[in-house]
Amino acid sequence: MTKYIPEKMIMQSRFRTYYETWDEPTKTQLTVKLQQLIDENAEYTDSNNYGHLCNLLTSLAMVTVLKENGKTTEEAEKEVADAMYAFLEPQIASIEKLASHGWFVGLLKLTMPVKFKKTLGYGWDVEFPKCPKDTFAMTTHKCIYQQIFTKYGMPEMTAVFCKVDDISYSNLPRAEFLYTEQIGTGGSMCDYSFKKR
Repeated sequence: MTKYIPEKMIMQSRFRTYYETWDEPTKTQLTVKLQQLIDENAEYTDSNNYGHLCNLLTSLAMVTVLKENGKTTEEAEKEVADAMYAFLEPQIASIEKLASHGWFVGLLKLTMPVKFKKTLGYGWDVEFPKCPKDTFAMTTHKCIYQQIFTKYGMPEMTAVFCKVDDISYSNLPRAEFLYTEQIGTGGSMCDYSFKKR
């Protein structure tokens, strides 16, 4: 799909600030690797998956390039993960502010199924179980992060993205973020719910 242009994807991703610290030869190496990943995962490159693949494929390309330039897998994965968490840090306060309102869980119930219909493409299987009025639940049975990272021998990178949910939602003032398992940490599904406090 013509929408999938490496340079644009990097600048749409959570890694754009980190990317700016790279030198020009390494940036070029990254865009070549990212184009290769786009080509190799063409079945995933529909319009709905675009936002996910900006982050997923950019992170995968970055880890690969760092390894090609001498870092160990552990060093490369940690560097990329830390860059993402640093980028997201300023956004946590606004999520917590939104969740300080009593209507937050009700808003999730209304908006999330609609949002995910537009942002989950090929490879996903997500359902929204019926639940009490004070709870919003979503269950992910198939996740493209797990599928693609596993394909390239880095299943542990899935957990790096799962951790974003923990970082973002673990201290919400008026809602409790609950789950019993995550695909990225070895679970058969991600059974997320938000319960009004």
